[in-house]
Amino acid sequence: MSYLVLARKWRPKTFSEVVGQDHVVRALQNSLKNDSNHQAFLFTGTRGVGKTSLARILTKALNCEDLVNGEPCNECDSCLSINNSSSIDFQEIDAASRRGISETKELLETIPYMPTSSKYKVYLIDEVHMLTKESFNSLLKTLEEPPPHVIFMFATTEFSQIPATILSRCLQLNLNSVTLEDLKKQLSIIFTKEKIKYEDFALTLISEAANGSIRDALTISEKIISFSEKNITSSVVREVLGIPDDELIQGILKNLKDKNTEELFKILDEINNDSSVKSIFIDLMDLIKNISLTQFKNNKDCSYDSTLLEIEPGTLQIFYQLCLVNMEYIDDSPDPKGLLEMTLLKMLAFDIEEKKNLIIDKPFNNFDWSSVLTELKLSKVFSQHLMQSNGFIHQKDFILSLPKEKKVLINETSIKDLESKLRTFLSIEDLKVVVNTDYDASRSPLSLKEEKLKKNNEIIEEKISNSKSYKKIVSELNPKIKNFDNS
Repeated sequence: MSYLVLARKWRPKTFSEVVGQDHVVRALQNSLKNDSNHQAFLFTGTRGVGKTSLARILTKALNCEDLVNGEPCNECDSCLSINNSSSIDFQEIDAASRRGISETKELLETIPYMPTSSKYKVYLIDEVHMLTKESFNSLLKTLEEPPPHVIFMFATTEFSQIPATILSRCLQLNLNSVTLEDLKKQLSIIFTKEKIKYEDFALTLISEAANGSIRDALTISEKIISFSEKNITSSVVREVLGIPDDELIQGILKNLKDKNTEELFKILDEINNDSSVKSIFIDLMDLIKNISLTQFKNNKDCSYDSTLLEIEPGTLQIFYQLCLVNMEYIDDSPDPKGLLEMTLLKMLAFDIEEKKNLIIDKPFNNFDWSSVLTELKLSKVFSQHLMQSNGFIHQKDFILSLPKEKKVLINETSIKDLESKLRTFLSIEDLKVVVNTDYDASRSPLSLKEEKLKKNNEIIEEKISNSKSYKKIVSELNPKIKNFDNS
């Protein structure tokens, strides 16, 4: 027999073998026990979490000759034919390759015919979101009133692309990403039965790399097994997947904290594989996140260098943001390592306190409240109120002056919204908005706008008055003012 990859060999054949989808399994088994089966099922979720596997198991259960507690027997002719992909009454269609209206019409033409040897004819359409608009429209009527011997099953990773008219006719079952613990447990079972040696932490690394997908976990495992000759260690997993060592990531952040450029670039010299750069970004962000969370906990126990807790929370937020923004360019960058180096240099050059002081000490004359107000994107009504206001920075406070009649119209929610947006706009984390009624109408955005408009009108009038063409027209017409009263 030819070799069968792990993802196919260990594909679940019963509900009890499905990993991490207990809520869906329970719902399906209850409907089978109560004989309350729906006419159309929609399985949604990310890749490799068991959508089509559950659809196949459900098909077997619906047609099984010896169903026990909602589980297919996998021994009757119907179950065996589905397992062997030889069932005439079960059609699995790939919507990515058969998405057009002609293919859909061909499928619908077979629906009136009764099943040959099963209770139900089942149509499983995988990646159903790939169907064209015309194909979806042709399905509508059949989905709403299908023959009693027909059941539709749809699977998709792009739930948002399916028309609402289709969704309303289906029983939707949302599959979760498989948890880290469930992935580790399943890998442990598989490796033990496959007689593969493994380290426990190696399972953790594989499960983290799988990102919630059981199929990805098995595909990654296949690659590592080939490389390691059935002896999976954490060092082998790191080498194959390009996962950086924890000490390297902590070393990067520690040298950023100490602004130790020399040591930082010694660490960077050790990185010679471009494929690991994205992992460094991800692991660095994960470490920053864990440090930030620990800083706000009473229990300061941690699995990393405790001196990293000394980094300012605001600085950690900036580091995280820089990683997040620059990581988007890795796949398109001709020099991923260079991108990492430049990101770390930005972190070294950044000083949050200097940035704060630069903005806070900005003199009043250089702060244009009218311009800032247009950039903040506040609600329309609130912005109109603030057109009659004064705004300026005093130390770490933003002073907002309003007329008395306007102040009573401003609620606390609006002030909090203004405060939040000013903090972001000015990069002052602890800025507070202080409201008073020391209002100077001449300096409000409304007055400045009217003054600017008046000046523009005066300039236009002056240009028109000095125009030779205008003077010529006036002299030729010699306009006279007529009096229309009876006196």
